[in-house]
Amino acid sequence: MYYPLNLNGVPIHPLFGDFLKGKPHIFDFSSNNPKVLEYNLFDFKEFNDMIFEELDASSHQWGIGKYMEERKTFLRNCTNIIEEKRYYHLGLDIVVPYNTPMFSPLDAEVYKTGKETTVGNYGGYIILKHDINDVVFYSFYGHLKTPHLFNLGDKIKAGQAFAHIGQESDSGGWFCHVHLQILTQEAIDTGYTDWGYISPELLPKVETYFPSPYFLFKY
Repeated sequence: MYYPLNLNGVPIHPLFGDFLKGKPHIFDFSSNNPKVLEYNLFDFKEFNDMIFEELDASSHQWGIGKYMEERKTFLRNCTNIIEEKRYYHLGLDIVVPYNTPMFSPLDAEVYKTGKETTVGNYGGYIILKHDINDVVFYSFYGHLKTPHLFNLGDKIKAGQAFAHIGQESDSGGWFCHVHLQILTQEAIDTGYTDWGYISPELLPKVETYFPSPYFLFKY
């Protein structure tokens, strides 16, 4: 199997429907940006306000944080991630306001839902399983509003609303956004279901486990 995934012309529904206007503001959450040290990672409101003030000042309506960005400074309070040296971001962060609805990009089955309660984790999350042209893969969405709209095993059609952006405990204390990530069956089988970051040692295997999510994000 080769990645990034080729869906052979299967249409992908925009994750946020027609909500996103214009081009995104590109946030720099890397260790090269000294502003990252100013974020108060333990005060949701202050943290969220800083992010959306930057977005407002950019004159863009929405923003993104990049896939495979190195974020050691950004993750400075996430002890387990620092200890394991997992600094490279495996998802695409899409920055939009609280309670913004999301729509399934493809037909899917709900593989897993949950809520992580520790600050710095995902908060509410859902994993959708896709079987497209006999290729099985999973899309992961973190920092979601709870309670969830769907349960394990539910079927969701492409374009169907399935979640909303969370805040505070639902976002794991992070600013309002969704962490969109792709997982292969091999990643699931290897026990990497909840990994949002990867260490330098595993970078050569990143496409085997966590292909780029950009192909699934349409707007």
